[in-house]
Amino acid sequence: MLERVNAARATARSCGAEAFAAAQPLSYNCPIEGAAVSHSNDMATHNFFSHIGSDGLRVGARVTATAYNWSVVGENIAGGYDDVETVMAAWLESPGHCRNIMDPRFTEFAVYRVDATNADYANYWTQVFATPQ
Repeated sequence: MLERVNAARATARSCGAEAFAAAQPLSYNCPIEGAAVSHSNDMATHNFFSHIGSDGLRVGARVTATAYNWSVVGENIAGGYDDVETVMAAWLESPGHCRNIMDPRFTEFAVYRVDATNADYANYWTQVFATPQ
C-alpha cells in the first residue's frame, strides 16, 4: 500500500476540482498504525462505517492515543474492497480521499485492513496520514 500511495503522490493530479502538484513520498510509521488498527477493528466489530468511532472519537484522538505528537492528521476509510489496487483506485476517484493521499503537508503514513465476518462489509480499511510536531 505504501508503494501505491507514493506512486500516486509522485504524479501531479486533480482531486475533483483541486489540482495537486507531485508530492514527496511518505514514510511508514509503525506507531500511528495503531490508530488504523483500532479504527478498522472498531468498524468491523461494531458493524459501522464512519470516521467517528463507536466511542465518539475521531482520527486525531486515535493518533494521539498512540503517543504520536502530530501537527496535522488525516484518515481515509473504505469497506469491501478485495485488494490494494481496487481500494486505491476508489480512493483516487474520490476527491476527499484523493486530497488526503496528495496532501503535501503529510509526511508519514500507516494502513490496516481487517476482515469481518458479521458486518455489512467483508473487510474494512483505514489509512492514517500524519506529520509530527
